[in-house]
Amino acid sequence: MGVFDNWDGKRVAWVVLGLVLAALIGLALFRYIGPLLFAVFLYYATRPLYRRIDRVIDHPNVTATATILFVILPMLAVVGYAIVVGLRELDQFLATSDLEAVRSALQPYLGIVRQGNVDRLREAIASGSGGSITSVLSQGLPGVVGQLRSIAAGVFAVLARFFLMITFLFYLLRDDWKLRQWFYESIDHDDDVVSYTQAVDNDLETVFLSNLAVIAVAAGAAAITYYGLNVLSSGGPVVPTPVLLALLIGIGTLIPAVGMKIVYVPYGLVLLGVALTTPKPLWHPIAFLALTLVVVDTIPDFFARSFLSARSGVHMGLVLLGYFLGTLAFGWWGLFLGPIVVVLAVHFGEEVFPGLAGDFMWE
Repeated sequence: MGVFDNWDGKRVAWVVLGLVLAALIGLALFRYIGPLLFAVFLYYATRPLYRRIDRVIDHPNVTATATILFVILPMLAVVGYAIVVGLRELDQFLATSDLEAVRSALQPYLGIVRQGNVDRLREAIASGSGGSITSVLSQGLPGVVGQLRSIAAGVFAVLARFFLMITFLFYLLRDDWKLRQWFYESIDHDDDVVSYTQAVDNDLETVFLSNLAVIAVAAGAAAITYYGLNVLSSGGPVVPTPVLLALLIGIGTLIPAVGMKIVYVPYGLVLLGVALTTPKPLWHPIAFLALTLVVVDTIPDFFARSFLSARSGVHMGLVLLGYFLGTLAFGWWGLFLGPIVVVLAVHFGEEVFPGLAGDFMWE
């Protein structure tokens, strides 16, 4: 008897409706696949913390909100503060250097507002010339409005994606058990499907939790190392903001292939440039780069990932390959999709493929 032998028109209509709805939902989610995958990463990385808090509070809404506040806001605060400090230092550097071309390239909007249309509008108002005001409004103001509109559109797009990510994360943390229960009941608790999904679920938590663990270990090692380096330094502090740099190095571990090197290598080169052009000791950048490479980059990463890989059913080398290939193939959101695909593929190969291959061999 075929699968469709006892299907009537009503059942076919329901299947068609389900496929149409799935296609529409899939299209909507694919347009915002980045925030969704980032929310999945944060869900698995913060789920143990959520469950610990839930044992104490026993209120899903409050627990999910507290989990998000403990993880998301500190990371945003660190990145935002780093951007502010970096821009301030860059502005001071450009102000004392003969780099007007670089300044104009980095600050186009501020240059336009400070040097162009606003000054002309102020001069027109001060002179009382209606023609001048009309000229400024017709020539300069539309350009400013257009640029402000493009900036507002970009800010809105970022905020919209951030809101989607927070919304996905909130409901995944709060209602994951409802989704799991609905799925298992829908498949009548099939043993093979339940075993496969539970194994994937556990390994995704281990893999993504390892990222946060590496961030914490690397940031802690960096902070201790830089404070100790500042204490031993006799020519002033080697790292003026050790905590900020340590947190940025921790967050930098999320970047595949390069990792935290994207933070400390440029910083070390800046220290080297300062030592070559000022009386600062040359051993400052050398000690900084050497200690960071060994104490902060190599040792914590090796031990943290080795410990966590022992708890996972997936080889850590495959996970790292998933991070790298996923980013190359899909862009920044491939950073989160790659490990998911690797975990799904590994458990499919271990638990599903042998049975399927055996069925085909015996037919």
